[in-house]
Amino acid sequence: MNPKLRLVAVSAFALLISIPAFAQTPEASILPVNEPLDVGGTILQPGTYVIKVLRSQTDRNKVQITSEKGDKIFATVLTVPHTLEPGEEIPNTTFVFYPAGEGSPRALRTWFAPDPEASGGGHDIVYDESRARQLARIANATVTAYPSTAASADLETRELRVITPEPVVVRTPVVTTPVVETPAPMISSEPVPVQTADTTPMEMPQTASNLPLIALLGLASLGAAVTIHVARR
Repeated sequence: MNPKLRLVAVSAFALLISIPAFAQTPEASILPVNEPLDVGGTILQPGTYVIKVLRSQTDRNKVQITSEKGDKIFATVLTVPHTLEPGEEIPNTTFVFYPAGEGSPRALRTWFAPDPEASGGGHDIVYDESRARQLARIANATVTAYPSTAASADLETRELRVITPEPVVVRTPVVTTPVVETPAPMISSEPVPVQTADTTPMEMPQTASNLPLIALLGLASLGAAVTIHVARR
């Protein structure tokens, strides 16, 4: 074979092999929304969207929500692989949702891409910690979360945590008021002496003299003498 033809054939074969790699379409699904839906903190209004895997340079996956034509991006959210447990089967539906709570819309929990084997079984949507605690209580399930204070640019490097539905118990110290006990009066077993009334007659103080009595007797004697004298006349 002519060396030039051989070079052209090799180049054409290499180009043919590389075409699928460039033309490869990421995993994607049509996401119909009939009511407001929370996807990683972004509320999608009713409409038709496309959800697809956005490959990143880290081990974590990002999922992107776009319009049907792909000309508008509504959200880019963080996910973690939903590894199928032994005996777990892929559900018939492509999407699994958290139920709506009081004052909050329902949220997307897991997306099973068309090729779940390639995606490790599915994609669990990651929420910020405050929203994850609410979803964990509503669904009675664990939710993967990132700190609420994390910036969107730091999501790929921030540590993730698993939120459980059990409420956090805050132990508050109990303050007790000290009770002051008043000691009971001591009771003596010895007999108490009984005080009796003093029956001795009380002597009155001698405050008067005999002078008035003597004067009265003298006056009586004088009266008697005058009476006798008058009778003799």
